[in-house]
Amino acid sequence: MVGTLVTLSLLGGAGYAIWRFALGSPTTLSAARQGFGDFTNVLKDGLQGLDFGKFFGNDPQAGDSTMYTWQSEYIQPNNGGLHLTLLNALDDTWQDEFYDAVGDWSNSPALSLELERVEVDYDCNRVDGVMVVCNGNFGDTGWVGINQNEIKRDMIVSSVTKMNEFYLRNADYEHRRYTMCHEVGHGFGLPHTDEDPYNQNLGNCLDYTKEPAENMYPGGVNLSKLKNMYLSRRKLTSVEGKDGSFIETHMLVVNPDMIEDIEEYDEV
Repeated sequence: MVGTLVTLSLLGGAGYAIWRFALGSPTTLSAARQGFGDFTNVLKDGLQGLDFGKFFGNDPQAGDSTMYTWQSEYIQPNNGGLHLTLLNALDDTWQDEFYDAVGDWSNSPALSLELERVEVDYDCNRVDGVMVVCNGNFGDTGWVGINQNEIKRDMIVSSVTKMNEFYLRNADYEHRRYTMCHEVGHGFGLPHTDEDPYNQNLGNCLDYTKEPAENMYPGGVNLSKLKNMYLSRRKLTSVEGKDGSFIETHMLVVNPDMIEDIEEYDEV
């Protein structure tokens, strides 16, 4: 309940910021939609000449190293991993970056991703039980991309990944690919691997960087984290009672590398 309330309050604040500053306080829903889908007022030269590293100062997930997992109903036992649908609500200009980035994440044995192309949604509406990936002109917000996970009881129940066209509409492929990989990674529940954009690049897209061409891929460190988060197995123990009956215990253990032995009692 606390997690839910916190999430809703953050989304409310973000929604007001977009409404007031990025769209010039539109008075109707149709005006707001026109604003998100209007790409005339964007940076004509994209991110050329700008210090990409400075954008991370506006990252709402900075400093949060928490790894959230999706609800258990989306995690299959017996090393089945996370089974998740990604709704591709992007327009045609984003299809290469989307499929390239998601293809890289799909190399993780912990992920089984179903991709569904849906109607373009510049509003980026949330859908329960899936990750929505979308693009829109959210204005000069200071963030090039953002991921918003809805958390209930410390588990993800829905996710929205947004590309901000104010900065990215005319940006080069590397900036767009990095941003897509970065925000989709947050959608799986992953935190940042490093939050200094000016130190040595780590070669993964959850590492802050001023040179996105060097950090466009998930990297082994994040694939390893996904394994620990989502690969699981079911452990079964049977104990015979003095009266000849049996008690079977089924235990679904996440992170099989950290399984502790289950104590078997001589008496029931």
